[in-house]
Amino acid sequence: MDVSVENPGGLARRLKVQIPAERVSEAVDAKVKRVGQHAKIPGFRPGKVPLKVLYQRYGAQARQEAAGELIQSVYPEAIEKAELKPAGQPQIELGEVNEDGPLEFTASFDVYPEIELTGLDGLTVEKPVVEVTDADIDKTIDRIREQNKTYEAVDRESQDGDQVVVDYVGRIDGEAFEGGTGNDIEVNIGEQQFLPDLERALVGRKADEQFDVDVSFPEDYGAKDLAGKTATFDVTVKAVKEAKLPEIDDEFLKQMGIEEGGVDALKDKVRESLEQEAKHAVDTSVKTQVMDGVHAANPIEVPESMVAQEIDRMRKEALQRMPREMQGDEEQAKKLLPDEVLRENAERRVALGLLIAEIISEKEIELDQERVSQKMEEVAAGYGDQAEQVKAYYQQNPQLMQGLQAMVMEEQVVDTLLEGATVTEKETELDELLNAQRQNG
Repeated sequence: MDVSVENPGGLARRLKVQIPAERVSEAVDAKVKRVGQHAKIPGFRPGKVPLKVLYQRYGAQARQEAAGELIQSVYPEAIEKAELKPAGQPQIELGEVNEDGPLEFTASFDVYPEIELTGLDGLTVEKPVVEVTDADIDKTIDRIREQNKTYEAVDRESQDGDQVVVDYVGRIDGEAFEGGTGNDIEVNIGEQQFLPDLERALVGRKADEQFDVDVSFPEDYGAKDLAGKTATFDVTVKAVKEAKLPEIDDEFLKQMGIEEGGVDALKDKVRESLEQEAKHAVDTSVKTQVMDGVHAANPIEVPESMVAQEIDRMRKEALQRMPREMQGDEEQAKKLLPDEVLRENAERRVALGLLIAEIISEKEIELDQERVSQKMEEVAAGYGDQAEQVKAYYQQNPQLMQGLQAMVMEEQVVDTLLEGATVTEKETELDELLNAQRQNG
């Protein structure tokens, strides 16, 4: 078997393989003879058909099938002979299949980069130190009340923070346009979830008031036929409503899962939740800094095939977070999240995956099964009464377990690298830490 390797550039490789004619003939003969054991050809008993007749009828098909089987069996041999480490599945190009001749094929693939780790002992990390204060607890309870606010109709002009219920019809050059009509639409003034010109025009209005307003659509507006244009909206205000925050009474406490203990019990519950959230945010900050340091100290070229797979995985993850009606529309997802938008993060993910694997090998880190069990307990605890069912589901789902194990192994890698890192502490406000995590998350 002759094997040669071409390097088109970067990590791409083209492996050219020639299988000797003798080996091909043996495989074709074996295939034809197996067919002949059961072939029903007029004038011959099964198993007694001459080989020449079998070749006339089945030779071409047998050669094609034998070629496919030979490629599958020979490819690993060729890879080993060429001393290559493919990243992902190859693209196979089959040469011309000639009778009694050798079989040639070309396998195109990326290889893994050669990695020599550096800078692992020079990492610097600034670890946030956070204290959950009474003020943090009070602000959190206020946010919970804000999330549970209701609206009551009032007889006055609308202002920031109010909810205005409107009917409207939008027209461009006097013609109503698709999507420009709405009935009983609730607009919360100040939340900036509506067209800015229209939302601003709703301030200072009263119920039953009618008015016109010109609304300019941004140049990058999603509907291209409206982008950059100005429409006139006929608006009818049907109601002005004022926000009402719920009182911290027995009903509110019950909604928060507090059956007894009153406000003090609510504060204890909020404190526990914030402390857990703070710990997670600190761990995430430290891990991110470690990974950033490893990535910066070890710039590596990454296989394009792995980047393409990661882009596809990231797009599917984003698709799952979209509204339900959009979740099956992959073409729409590609328009909203084209490859170039995801590429930088995908390349970073792939690079870190390869670097982490190399660190695990070099540092001889073995998965701590006890930590895996602890991590499963933490995950399951978040589901309350369903914790046992969640644990059973993880144990029965290999893919979920692999994800959990990968998470633990990353934590072990971070812990190992922190042993040689320079770690300083920085006092940080809880809001600052959590806001930073949300922006980076």
